Amino acid sequence: MTDAWRRGLDGLLAAAGLDPAAGIQAVSADRLAASPFDPSLPLLILAASPSSGAEAAPTLPGRHVRSGPQSILAALYPPGHPIRPLPDGDLTTIEAVDDTRLRAGDWLVPPLSPADNLASPHGMAAISARLRAPDGCPWDRRQDHKSLRTYLLEEAYETVDAIERGSPGDLAEELGDLYLQVVLHAQLAAEAGQFDLTDVYRTLGAKIVRRHPHVFGDLAVSGVEQVLHNWETIKSAEREEAGRPPASFEGVARALPALPASREIQERASALGWDWPAIDGVWDKVGEEMDELRTAAAEPSHSEARLHELGDVLFALVNLGRWLGVDPEEALRSANRRWVERWTAVEALAAERGLVLADLDAEGKDQLWNEVKVAKSK
Repeated sequence: MTDAWRRGLDGLLAAAGLDPAAGIQAVSADRLAASPFDPSLPLLILAASPSSGAEAAPTLPGRHVRSGPQSILAALYPPGHPIRPLPDGDLTTIEAVDDTRLRAGDWLVPPLSPADNLASPHGMAAISARLRAPDGCPWDRRQDHKSLRTYLLEEAYETVDAIERGSPGDLAEELGDLYLQVVLHAQLAAEAGQFDLTDVYRTLGAKIVRRHPHVFGDLAVSGVEQVLHNWETIKSAEREEAGRPPASFEGVARALPALPASREIQERASALGWDWPAIDGVWDKVGEEMDELRTAAAEPSHSEARLHELGDVLFALVNLGRWLGVDPEEALRSANRRWVERWTAVEALAAERGLVLADLDAEGKDQLWNEVKVAKSK
């Protein structure tokens, strides 16, 4: 930093009335899109270099739907948030300033309070801590890791539903609800002195980098199959380093629904080299398990055998789905949704014709069902 540049920055700090010891951020206007600044601290926007272009810096991952300085500010600060040109300009709002003006001069953007810092990763953590404070929310203060389990699963399923049927806005909202669960659990652990969000970020980042040596290292891979094999090999090595005995299926969560758990088990088995050489064997296995289920079904007193054989059929079908590249959970949800949609259409068709469904025999219901099925297939 040159003496002249330092004197210039000192002058801006004095004009802005800022104490560096309290924390500040100073970013060139042409670097705003590339800089992970946080709105909870005062922001000095410095005039862009005359030689820099509008695309001089890459956009920070996580904010890369936007690129220009004004759009970045508008996304991170609430409507009407003030901004002041330095050294002695009048207050205006972020909406009233365009990219050209931002790049042409120096600006001060006042900080946000934690409750208003909604678009920053640090904002939600501060809000969560406030909810858990002695004078916070009674409901939030009563929660613990176990009591939040139901909400974690519920938000995960609502996120899946938004992926399948929602708009981009719905998905953004549900991802936020899911992220809230991560923040709350980290807050609980921080209060107990166990870990905080820093540990969550570090553990996740280190794991992903470690398990992708073909991206962050010099390992060459031939395709997806080798990536999956390497992933399982690295996980096995991690268990050994941690002093845990080999357990290839240890990480399959007991709370995971049965269909995705079955798929994960079979994907791991395949990655470990235990798999059919071709899909023909999988088809044969499905047929074999169906035959065994028919045999068990013929013995009305053997309910345990029926349970066992039906489970084997489902397990074999999950494996078939894996070979076909079809997620069994997604396939069954799709079938459930189609059935409900068709039945709703049957009810509407019956009402249109003045029919009472409860009074129709099976043949009458089938006729309506088939009409709806043909109409929806067109």
